[in-house]
Amino acid sequence: MGELGLNKIFGALLATALGVFALQTLSGIVFSGGSEGAHHGDEHAEAASMTEQMCEKFAYCVEVADAGGTGGEAEEVFDLGLLLASADIARGERTFKGKCATCHTIDQGGANGTGPNLHDVVGADKAAHAGFAYSAVLEGMDGDWNYTNLNDWLYNPSSYARGTTMSFAGLRRDDDRVNVIAYLAANTTNPPAFPEPLAASAEEGAEGEEGAEAAEGDAVEATLPADGVDDMENPTLATGEVKTIDSVDATGRDDGGTGETVTVPAEAVEAVEDAAGEAEEAVTEATDDN
Repeated sequence: MGELGLNKIFGALLATALGVFALQTLSGIVFSGGSEGAHHGDEHAEAASMTEQMCEKFAYCVEVADAGGTGGEAEEVFDLGLLLASADIARGERTFKGKCATCHTIDQGGANGTGPNLHDVVGADKAAHAGFAYSAVLEGMDGDWNYTNLNDWLYNPSSYARGTTMSFAGLRRDDDRVNVIAYLAANTTNPPAFPEPLAASAEEGAEGEEGAEAAEGDAVEATLPADGVDDMENPTLATGEVKTIDSVDATGRDDGGTGETVTVPAEAVEAVEDAAGEAEEAVTEATDDN
């Protein structure tokens, strides 16, 4: 083998060794750098909260609350009053004829069958229809057949009155049950008024909130440092809470003695709100990056 062949072999071995060394070095840089970066990111995330990042990046601080999930869907509320207000009596009659008429009559003066006649049943005392032999459990129950009791009874009679002789599985669909109750009320002389919908209180609360929003004043109260600030074009110097007031005392101090009470121009308030929105977006982007 000549000198040229030896040089080729030696060159190939040297290139292989350099390639292996380069791969080891590159992999070490990639993996160690990634882990160190992740660790550094974790330390930074632990050391600096959103509020601290706001204070570092901007001229004013805004308390940023961590957003948490609600953890599930809102529970559906059964509003008997609201459902009765929109009940379909005609459908209730059809359901009654299909599910109840085999055991009950509902016309005034109708005869008892397997079950008692149900005319004027809404608001009547339990187990009170003359000439019918009720089960012991119903005879021992107090109260009357108000709308809530009728709803619970028709949903599952055996659960409402354990030991009843009424062999009826119940009306599990809300619309069927409510329609039948409305039909029973239509066949009752002077029936009690339907219960008030629960949504009425929620609507009143919403109206109150709308009224509070509409009553927001034109002046804003801000607490400034004790040494005073004359430049109100720089609202970022305000350190206190910003809230709506009806009037402003230009000379008084708050209970803490932290500063004067002044009127902040509406333009300054809008500038603060715009800047706060941009800052919040920046914090969100920084958090996503971390």
